[in-house]
Amino acid sequence: MDITSKYIRFDCTDALTNDIESEFANLLRKADNVRHAFKENPLPLFTQLDNKEDLSAMQALGETIQEGAKRVVVLGTGGSSLGAQVLVQINGWGTPASGMVKASGPEMIFADNLDGQSFELLLDEAKLAQTKFIVVSKSGGTAETMMQLSCALTAIKKAGLDTAKHVSGIAGSGPNTLRDVAERAEFPLLSHVDGIGGRFAVLTNVGLLPALLMGVDPVSVRQGASEALSSFMEAPVAEIPSAIGAAMQIAHAVNNRNISVLMPYTDRLERLGFWYRQLWAESLGKDGQGTCPVNALGPVDQHSQVQLYLGGPDDKLYNLITAKNQHPGPKALAEACDIPELSWLQGRSIGELVAAEAIATFTALKENVRPVRHIEMQDVTGNSVGYILMHFMLETIIAAGIMNIDAFNQPAVEQGKIITKKLMSESSN
Repeated sequence: MDITSKYIRFDCTDALTNDIESEFANLLRKADNVRHAFKENPLPLFTQLDNKEDLSAMQALGETIQEGAKRVVVLGTGGSSLGAQVLVQINGWGTPASGMVKASGPEMIFADNLDGQSFELLLDEAKLAQTKFIVVSKSGGTAETMMQLSCALTAIKKAGLDTAKHVSGIAGSGPNTLRDVAERAEFPLLSHVDGIGGRFAVLTNVGLLPALLMGVDPVSVRQGASEALSSFMEAPVAEIPSAIGAAMQIAHAVNNRNISVLMPYTDRLERLGFWYRQLWAESLGKDGQGTCPVNALGPVDQHSQVQLYLGGPDDKLYNLITAKNQHPGPKALAEACDIPELSWLQGRSIGELVAAEAIATFTALKENVRPVRHIEMQDVTGNSVGYILMHFMLETIIAAGIMNIDAFNQPAVEQGKIITKKLMSESSN
């Protein structure tokens, strides 16, 4: 199956192997039933795309954050951070050359992992006056995030700075700890959209506020997402990439391919792999079900993982992502390649080599009868990235529906949170 949309082409031909044919057909029918259920009762994730008021609120807060800021530190973990990282990477954040990219706003830092030494350095008093913090927690009580916020507030107070001018955030609309702290410290909060969990919140203010600060157009992101949603709602199921993808992934899992590899071939989609990893694992890993997502990056991981992919067990489904109109980069000039061993590089660009390596990996997987889906994006822009984000959220939601599990909770995670809080309470007594 080869389906081309406005922004992306999905080629599943070499992923639909003979051993899953009957299972796939059965699961695709189930996917259609799931799709119809969501057409009748649309999720807040879908209706949020038409919201214009939240964009105005984001714009207003964004202007306040940018005043006098050289650094913006986002405090949040998991879904409160990863989606935003995908969006800001569109403009080069988090790539090896990120320091050379012309920025339309302040430096952005995502403190998404908790580490004492790292966070202490972020609170360097010499830089604090030009640092703004955005704290994000739907529950308003995420342990790691609230610890970071507490330390940041202490440092801001010690430096004699105005908390209201240095901290803002996003929290659930109901009563919660973050709202209590914000009220006492008098810093502004936007409301986390009700009914949309963190890992599905990339198209809300959680993802779009940081994106806006880094010069990414939130309207274009939502336009791309709307295009994917329109296909999901209106097209026949055999022409819906997300339905095909969900049925295909589960069919391979039934045939003991229980690892899903996502491998983009561009630095500006590197964070997409981390976002997908959380989305797929946390949404589907329940009741003894689910497949294990693995994120890779091409071409660098041809030198770490592809040996396993080709020579190891046939227990994986591969999803390679390329960008058709990717920046070509510099060319290797003849005088620099004037030896026979490098003649094949003469006059060719870095982009051409990356494209050739992606095709080579795809072809090698195909020739070794390893199931591989090729997703070709037109480019890495707000529209295309918005489309692929909505696509994978839909693919995940449909897969959960087929498996008869709730995509939107994470009960196993709560157990660790309870134990952590107990340990911290006991040790402080």
